[in-house]
Formats: sequence, structure tokens, C-alpha cells
Amino acid sequence: MAIHTLPSKAYGPEVQRVPADAPLDDILYLLKRDGGVFVEKLVARADVARAYEEVRERLDGDEAWEGEFFPKETQRAPSLVARSPTYTRTQLMHPLYQAVVAHFLTTRSVFWWGDHKKESVSKPYVHSAVAMRIGPGGKAQPLHRDDYIAHNQHAEIAEWDDERDRNRESAVGMFVAGSEVTRENGGTMFIPRSHLWGTDRTTPPSPTDCIHARMSPGDAFIMLASAFHGGGHNRTPDEQRLVFATFATRGYLRQEENQFLAVPMDVARGYDRATQEFMGYSMSEPACGNVEELDPIFVLRPELKGVGGGRDF
Repeated sequence: MAIHTLPSKAYGPEVQRVPADAPLDDILYLLKRDGGVFVEKLVARADVARAYEEVRERLDGDEAWEGEFFPKETQRAPSLVARSPTYTRTQLMHPLYQAVVAHFLTTRSVFWWGDHKKESVSKPYVHSAVAMRIGPGGKAQPLHRDDYIAHNQHAEIAEWDDERDRNRESAVGMFVAGSEVTRENGGTMFIPRSHLWGTDRTTPPSPTDCIHARMSPGDAFIMLASAFHGGGHNRTPDEQRLVFATFATRGYLRQEENQFLAVPMDVARGYDRATQEFMGYSMSEPACGNVEELDPIFVLRPELKGVGGGRDF
């Protein structure tokens, strides 16, 4: 019988590159230790290419961003769930990503309900889904934490503790390469273990502390949203760096990208129920997101309602 080596004994101190069939426990361990992990060949190249074809028109027609967050050479295709069923099936709903976000972003709370205690479970859902293509000359983004969107504040910690930190994260991201990604063409900058830093640090994050993503099409970089990162500087004369970016958040927090307006209801109806619920057509227990005090899935799929009224929150 093969004996599985404990993750802490199996990996060196640098941010790791693991195969797509690496044990889930290893990937969770590395995310808690380093804040990010590369997963090689997570998505088939053919599926990445097909997703690109489904969003290329939107990328080609994008207008330059006014501000510092995206360089003017960046083209974006937001609302990927509406635009690319291939992306939705092979990236957003990938079993590994789903398992990771379930681990970090499921919220379990126990409350008094009369004379007994009741547990409410809030499951994660889509935060945002966008493809980004950085052209030659695109400058690096400011280093940032993506969980600033949820106003998340962090205490400084030395290492992850499962009990203390079970609600520390407000989002988990995944970047899937749609092209070769290198330091030279703007590969994501990332500060290892910066997810452990406190919000009250008095010095800003420095690019000198960053590693740079190196990925081939279909490779993924999974990252806790509390880690400092940013798109890199595309110094090449003729390369475009394409990445599909997916984020999930806790079910009781507001989505960065409003899926109910971004994805037409007729398009949402074409997906399976698991995808619909992950988009937000589900209740976040005990009562967030209800419509007429009922689960919103009944608005999208009234045939599921059956007979009867609501249920207790």
C-alpha cells in the first residue's frame, strides 16, 4: 500500500507547481502556507482555445480603461458566464476549483432558535468572471489584495490555523492561462505568504518581493484573495498575454460582478442546476437572496417549486 507523505514533508519552501491530479489536501495545505499554488494542465488546451473563441469578439472590441487599475493596453471580456459556456463548464465549475472554494469560503454558524441551537450554512458563489488580454507595453498593476472589494481587514499571523482562520478569507481566485504566460509578457506578480500579513502594516507591498507567473495554456494559478498580487509589465514587442480570471466569494457577501444582470436569464436557464446555484440562484442560509421569501431557484426554474409555501429561515 502506498503511503501518502504529509504535505509539509513533501514540498520545498518556494511557491509550488503541482499536477492537476495532486491530492486536494496538498493543494489546500499549500494555499494556507503560501497563499497561492500553480496547478499544471488543469484545463485541456482545446477547451481553453474554444473559450477564447467564444469571447474574442468582446476582447477585440474592448475600450481602454480610464485609470490605473488596468493599463490601456489591456482588453477585457467580463460576464464570462454569459459569453462562454466552455469557460463555465471547464473552469468556473471545475471540480478542483469547486472543492477549494468550498473549503475556504463555506460559512457555518450556530444560533439560538428559541430553546435550541440551529446551524446555518452559507455556501460560496460567483464573485467575478473575466478574461484579460495584456498587449505589448502594458504597465504593471499596483500590487493589491482582491479582498479589498469586501472591505476585508486582516490581523497579522505567523501561519495558518484552521480553527482561528476558518473565516479569514472572503474570496478565492483562479487564473487560467489562455496563452503562454511569462515574466516578460506580463505574468502575474505575486508575493508569497502575503496572505498572512496584517492590514495595519506601515510599509506598502514591494515588487521586489514578487515572484512572476510562468504558465502554459491550461495551467492555473489558484490564489487566496488576501495575497498581494498584480498583473505584470508586458515588455515584449508583439506578445499578448491572455488569462481567464475567476473569483468566488462567501454566499452572504455581495458579488463583485452582478451575475443576475450580467447573465441574461435565458442564458442562465441553459445551465445545469449546480451552475445556476453557484451563480447565485440559491439561498445563502439562513435567508439571504430570497425572492418572495422563497429560494431564487424557483424564479429561474418554477417547475421545481411543486406544491406548498416557504420554509423556516
